[in-house]
Amino acid sequence: MTRHSLPFLTLALALAACGAKADKTAADAPKGDAAATTATAPTTATGAPATAATGNSPDAGAAKATGPTETSPLPPTAGSKLASYVGKYPFDKVDGVAWNDHALVKAGIAATVKDAAVVKAITTTEGPAGPIEMKGGKVMSWACEAHNCGPHQWAVLIDPRTGATDVCYYDEDADAAKSRWFLAGGKQEKRDGNCQ
Repeated sequence: MTRHSLPFLTLALALAACGAKADKTAADAPKGDAAATTATAPTTATGAPATAATGNSPDAGAAKATGPTETSPLPPTAGSKLASYVGKYPFDKVDGVAWNDHALVKAGIAATVKDAAVVKAITTTEGPAGPIEMKGGKVMSWACEAHNCGPHQWAVLIDPRTGATDVCYYDEDADAAKSRWFLAGGKQEKRDGNCQ
């Protein structure tokens, strides 16, 4: 054996061991446990499941479509397309679609905010908006009600890797000291201050 083939052999053995471990983990998972199967599947550089590893089984497709319970139902990396809005205003169009009209933004809000009055206010109230920015690793838009900006405002934050959406909603009439936060995991909480 030549000295050049030793690193290749070591690498091949390590890859084979990784594959055997993944096969054993998938085999040990209870039947129908899509989360266990998905957790061991190889991923691409963006974190999306590798195409060859997803297979054609119904369980793999279901896990991919619904995702883990702590994130939104958007497909993995769907929100990455929203990063192209950074630096633009919500009314500016990217590929002919404004931020507020984008299907991923609408789906993220609908999946996260379970209060119909808040959804209606966020999606139909006209008013000023700030430029879309990156904040805490998320694409964030901020807007407020015209002529009532300080007392009534909201922000939508979307993880560009997963599409998981968090929404802040502030209505001074309801609570002058705190904003309501609707989080992608289904939790709601109140935080001091408004959404800026």
